[in-house]
Amino acid sequence: MLCHLFETTVARCIEEGLVSGQRMAIDASLIDVDTDKQNSTPKEEWDAASIEPADAPRAVREYLGTLDEAAFGTASEVQPKLTSHSDPASQWTAARKGPAFFSYSDNYLIDTDHGVTVDMEATRSIRQAEVGSPRRC
Repeated sequence: MLCHLFETTVARCIEEGLVSGQRMAIDASLIDVDTDKQNSTPKEEWDAASIEPADAPRAVREYLGTLDEAAFGTASEVQPKLTSHSDPASQWTAARKGPAFFSYSDNYLIDTDHGVTVDMEATRSIRQAEVGSPRRC
């Protein structure tokens, strides 16, 4: 429902000339996840195929449901170095050139003519997911 409202608003802004809809850019922002490295498993010990969904905690069940989505599980064949127990869909990253942390990326599609955000998609914080986000927006 909210997605339809947002898309209708963007379409109306294009009609009114407030958004050009012609020249766009993507900007990704890292969003820290409230989880801890001590509550994670190294990639050698994490095997999603061996998890029984009925016995898994809610966060793990939700993660298993994202494995086929382009923004999460299928974004890359590379296994993350660590997997968080409380938020396994998050990504362990050192993208800020400092200490690594778990995060997501918010990818904003921006109308560069007017500086207006016209779409947004959350992905894992890996380049393959971020680069693919404008194709899904």
